[in-house]
Amino acid sequence: MNAPCVEARREHELGVLHDALSNDSGLILVVGESGVGKTHLLRQVASRHSVPWFITQCLAGTSSLAALLEVLGVDPAEPDRRGAVLRGLAQLGPIVIAVEDLQWADPETLRLVRFVAARIPKGVHLVVTCRPEAIEAGFLAERLTEIRLGPLDADEVQAVAAHQLGGHQLSPTLAEELTRHSGGLPFAVLEFLRTIKPGSSVENEVRRALVETAPPVALRASLGIRMREVPESCRHVVRAAAVLTTAAPEHLLGTVAGLTGPTLTAAIDHALTTGLLHERRPGLYDHRHTLARRAVLAMLPPDELRRLHRQAARALMGITPPPHARIAEHARRGGLLGTWLTHAELAADHSVASGNLMAGADQLTAMLEVTALPWTDRARLATKLGRTALADNARWGDVIAVLSEVLAESEVAGVTRGRLRLMLGLLLHDRAGDIRSGRRELCAAVPELDGDPGSIAWALSVLAVPTHGGEPIAQQRVWLRQARSLVQETVDGVTRYAVRTNEARFRLATGELDPAPGAEAAAARAWLGQRQTFANVNTDRYSRAVVAAAQVRVAFAAADWATLEERLTRARAAAAGLPLVLAELDLIDGRHRLARGNVAEGKEMLETVIARTSLGPWPLHAAAVAACPDAGFEQCLDIVRRKGLWAVSGDLVIQVCTTLMRADRVEEATRLADEFAESVGDVNAPAAAAAAALVDAVVRPSVAAFGQAAAQYGALGWRYYECLAREQLGHYLLSQGDAEHLTTTSRKYDALGARGDGERCRDALRAAGFAAPRKRGRRGYNNKLSPRELEVARLAAQGLTNREIAVQLELSVSTIEDHITSTFRKLGVARRSSLGPLL
Repeated sequence: MNAPCVEARREHELGVLHDALSNDSGLILVVGESGVGKTHLLRQVASRHSVPWFITQCLAGTSSLAALLEVLGVDPAEPDRRGAVLRGLAQLGPIVIAVEDLQWADPETLRLVRFVAARIPKGVHLVVTCRPEAIEAGFLAERLTEIRLGPLDADEVQAVAAHQLGGHQLSPTLAEELTRHSGGLPFAVLEFLRTIKPGSSVENEVRRALVETAPPVALRASLGIRMREVPESCRHVVRAAAVLTTAAPEHLLGTVAGLTGPTLTAAIDHALTTGLLHERRPGLYDHRHTLARRAVLAMLPPDELRRLHRQAARALMGITPPPHARIAEHARRGGLLGTWLTHAELAADHSVASGNLMAGADQLTAMLEVTALPWTDRARLATKLGRTALADNARWGDVIAVLSEVLAESEVAGVTRGRLRLMLGLLLHDRAGDIRSGRRELCAAVPELDGDPGSIAWALSVLAVPTHGGEPIAQQRVWLRQARSLVQETVDGVTRYAVRTNEARFRLATGELDPAPGAEAAAARAWLGQRQTFANVNTDRYSRAVVAAAQVRVAFAAADWATLEERLTRARAAAAGLPLVLAELDLIDGRHRLARGNVAEGKEMLETVIARTSLGPWPLHAAAVAACPDAGFEQCLDIVRRKGLWAVSGDLVIQVCTTLMRADRVEEATRLADEFAESVGDVNAPAAAAAAALVDAVVRPSVAAFGQAAAQYGALGWRYYECLAREQLGHYLLSQGDAEHLTTTSRKYDALGARGDGERCRDALRAAGFAAPRKRGRRGYNNKLSPRELEVARLAAQGLTNREIAVQLELSVSTIEDHITSTFRKLGVARRSSLGPLL
């Protein structure tokens, strides 16, 4: 075994062995269980020792005597063979004779070793390695040194792993897990790590190895020999311990093994003495490490293995409270289908109740693979699976597929089918972002749920949230009233919380104050500009993603852009698999790109958001329409009117009124501004109030009106929106011949990092005949490409991404984006594909 003993902190044992070898002669016993590193310890010392070593290994069923006699020059037929051995040793000295694995020695070799140990000649050292049980009879020697090698602790296992993995340090938790699986034995540690290559996925690969690593052939052979040498009763308890997979008390081992009383006690004692079992904790017995357990299981015939699993399931059912997950696993492996299904469902319920949703989902998924189950059972299990996925499960896509499959298996309407539809509709609507399909399933579920008022209330409350769907607000108010009345009839806390959350989302979407807890309510309050810290929201994965997106949105509005790209990256990772949350992040990313002047990519991202939110969420859709250049706004504005979503649509109204005023459609713009002001006049939405002030300034321009709007955004801490309001004031003053304010605003944009917005201000100044301020510290090339812009443009024309160009030129991605934006503007193109012919 090639365990790195130095890294495993065997310094003490190495020192003791060196000291013993410095004496004139003596016997050295290196004792430890299989795989603990005895051989490597000897090899390490022998490689640095000036005295010759002769090493022989005892093998089961063979004799090591011949090799030893040969090296000593002793004729096997010599009558006084023992005396000849001593004389041969004296003539060879100084020398080290090492006999490894004495536990496998044949009787004749063992007698010779013990004889020599009691009469070691001067200059000769006899080193013997063996397991603890092999030295029970003891050795007689004038000078005896015994070195006991124990298992490694978690820190030492971490050191061995780091040596094997090229310096990669496992996390303390994973090192502890590896220690448990290996029993702290270097041999087992290295077997688990043998196939792993250092890299970014080392931790995942180690976890995979802990589950999948098969026992080595040598270990299986060794255990097979040892198992044949022990009584049948001992073999029974060793196999029972392997099947149970976790440390078990004596009575449980006995029930599985079919042993009782003194026979059972003697069998366990023998297994402990021979090292086949290990006392994990007082009164709890197990195999020394996972590979040993797997080796024993691999030697069992399939029929015997199934019988033992059945025995284990029945034995565990006698425990109070019963360990349902373990019973289910043994019943499944033993072929007890009914027992498996019963206890697997109970285990899933317990896992979900205790917060281990993934384990519950795994149990339910496994049960649903049994297609022979009655449909009502499959529907019940699928509904439970849907609830776990809705709570906190990253595998929504797989769960939706399972629920759809089970739903398609029956066309008989009823409460069971309605509950299944409800879960499918919720997953489609709120997780997968398929609003159309989700609402279709929810609407179909309501008539089937007769007799289950709580489930009807849940479905209606989702349909009632005005930020989704195309129904008018009046219809959604009716649904909400029905949900409120029905939810009083249920005691299901999850359902009551869901209905309460959706009621809060309704109120907040229309600008009412609602202090409801939860991530979705917190995100809705952020749309309104209400101050909050996002504290005390649910900690499930979906809630974390929603909050992360809301925080990025607030950071964008506040022009807190120094770490915005990093925040976007982290938020995208949190929102993986959640299309609507990702769409919100794309909205912010697209707007950020536009602000920095990356028009083509920003517009492309916003167009994707618009398409993805064609049925909601409408605040997200409206914001994307408002920000996207050349996007049509008529249909979106009509939706805002029909849904009463004025409080969360300020960006859209500002953009529409500005566009109408530029087209001299003053009367139309004024009517919209008045409608907006009246709609948000009494709502608790600071952002809408600031937007109303800016809209009023757009249609009735004055320095005071624009200043008031900018001040309101400033009071919110929305610095970017404050700049947008001041830009509107700058354009108003520019129309009166005053360029100073717009010039100042362009510099403020530049300071924020909104270089594209700053350039828009300068374009307006140039168009009005004023000299636009130059950016400091950079040579101007007018409309010609600078050398660096030309270099970047050529790489972009070849199809390289901004990140690839940045790596090649050793520049930041944001710098490359600036060069691309400037190139597009100077060449009058909007896409990379147009660059080639112009370069």
